[in-house]
Order: sequence, then structure tokens, then C-alpha cells
Amino acid sequence: MIVSSPLFEAYLECSTKCWLRSRAEPKTPNAYAEWASLQNETYYQDRIKCLLEMFPESDRVIAPSISKHAKDATWRIATDVHLRMNGLETYLQAVERRPSEARGRPAQFIPYRFRFANKLTKKTKCRLRSTRTYSPKRLDAR
Repeated sequence: MIVSSPLFEAYLECSTKCWLRSRAEPKTPNAYAEWASLQNETYYQDRIKCLLEMFPESDRVIAPSISKHAKDATWRIATDVHLRMNGLETYLQAVERRPSEARGRPAQFIPYRFRFANKLTKKTKCRLRSTRTYSPKRLDAR
């Protein structure tokens, strides 16, 4: 069985929801879920357009095949990236490749994820906390 990113997200929300989705059970109609999905898609389209405008057309690629030898990549920004390895599968909305600053060092790959949110939820706060490089205590000390 392939564990995809939507399936994993469903597991983080509710293990029963994940199990039902893994069995391809039909979803019950939900007006709020449909609205939120539409908001996410609209926000994604808007943000991806802004992101792509930052790079020249020669540095953009859509749905590239990324091999184990990523140093061969010539693009700077890629959209609709699908990756699969060892029974895990993910979809990245956008990936930026930054060339290495020094010789012999690998390039950096920075994933982008665009999600509409008009408020911070508990999950969003946890994600922000895990990506911070500073602690609030250090900021207060300044």
C-alpha cells in the first residue's frame, strides 16, 4: 500500500478518517469542507502565480522527474512535483532549487506549500514552532 501525503494528513487529524480513506470509502457531503477546499485552491493558484513571476521562464519547470542525481537539475523553480520512494508518496506544490554557495556542496531544495488560513489553528502553531530558528525567550532578552 502506498502512503500518500493526503492519507498521512488524514491520519494526523484522525486515525479513523485515515482508515476510511485508505479503503476508498465515499466522503459525505460537507459544505464547509467544499468551501475550504475551494479557498485552498484559489489561494494556491494566486500564490503559485506570484512565485513563478519571480523567476525567468527559462528557470521554471512543471512536473519534473527528480532522480537520485538531483545535481543534474537545471531549473530553479518546479511546480507539481510528485515523489515516490519505499512505499511513500508525496506531492509538492512547488520546490525551489538553490545552487550551492561553495564548490562540492549540494544544492538546497526548498519545498513550498500554499494553504489558505484566516486564523491560526493548533496544528498551524505547531508547524510554525517547529520551523522557527529562534526562541521567544531570546527575543524578549533583546
